[in-house]
Amino acid sequence: MRQFDVLLRQGLMDANLAQYESVLEKADAGEPVFSPKYRREQMRLLADPWRWERRQPAQGRLRRGITRGMAAAIAVLLLATAAAAVTAPLWITFFGGLDRRQQEIVGDLEIGGGDREKTAADKITAGSLLPPPAEHDGVTVTPLSILGAKNRLYLVLEIRAPEGTVFRPDDDLDLSGSLRPSDQWWAEHPGELAGATFFFTVLEAGTREPNVLVGVVEETVSYDIGGSTYHVRGLNRETAEGERETIFAASNSKGGTWDIPIPEGLNQDQVLEPRVEGMVMQQGEKHMTLLSMSVSPLGIWWKYRLEGEDPWPQVRMALRMKDGSEIQTAPGQLTMGDFGSGLTASVNFEKPVDLSQAEAVLWEDAVIPLEQPD
Repeated sequence: MRQFDVLLRQGLMDANLAQYESVLEKADAGEPVFSPKYRREQMRLLADPWRWERRQPAQGRLRRGITRGMAAAIAVLLLATAAAAVTAPLWITFFGGLDRRQQEIVGDLEIGGGDREKTAADKITAGSLLPPPAEHDGVTVTPLSILGAKNRLYLVLEIRAPEGTVFRPDDDLDLSGSLRPSDQWWAEHPGELAGATFFFTVLEAGTREPNVLVGVVEETVSYDIGGSTYHVRGLNRETAEGERETIFAASNSKGGTWDIPIPEGLNQDQVLEPRVEGMVMQQGEKHMTLLSMSVSPLGIWWKYRLEGEDPWPQVRMALRMKDGSEIQTAPGQLTMGDFGSGLTASVNFEKPVDLSQAEAVLWEDAVIPLEQPD
């Protein structure tokens, strides 16, 4: 897969150079004229550098690039069949390459989709857990796959827009949606803030049918995702002139959003909870006391109390593996909560991690052993 990525990248670079060679020759002739799309990306970078960095393709990764002109090629090269809703190659494409063990981890975590061999009982169980489509006002939102654990969620959605809508691979699409905690969570955490980070990556736009697109919602939240609901509120498209076009939007009436319920206790059996209560870290004037910690194949989530001036400290988190190597977390760290019940913070892994090969969490200079289940 890595060799294919390199060859594909080189081919695209050569094609791009051939297409814009004449433009490059005239580059020094005058002042550059930037497109509205370029300026939007510039503003996004200035507004949220961490998010912008995470959305850019890096070595061994294919993310944002597959939504711009390459969608049709990727669909032909990597999807097993056009009729298959979600397959392992989708996750390989999304995460930028997965080895055999990582594919197995995804298969164990995911509900729906997947191309691994399943027994009839497995298929019935997965099908019963996958929420039904949400449909009204000529729009159908169908969950194709759910991959998540504790406070990290990947949700693959097929969105069928109203008849007459035409999507193109190079469309700049923006999904409006959010994950909402369960009523039980609100009742058990009165007054606590519920924070989230949200990304939406388009994988296919108009390649199967003109009005159908497939994309992946990424959510990192400050609470347990089990029993929560993902609300789709609408879809917008930015035109070449920088204008905002509404493809569809939720009505103000009851049930106006397209709701996808997330199963209770999603993959809780694959979450490790090391004993950390009472561990203390001192950084300058900051005094941090751990209350709890959860480690899943997708990321690390911990709760703590803080004494000091900095309300949102950024701490180094990593996994130490049994072979002595370290797995670093992705850039960025979500911190939410309140000073009464304790703050929650989380970091994510770039790709699913085999926790059976991990022996400890590295919290700054502290080493927290991971106790593996029998």
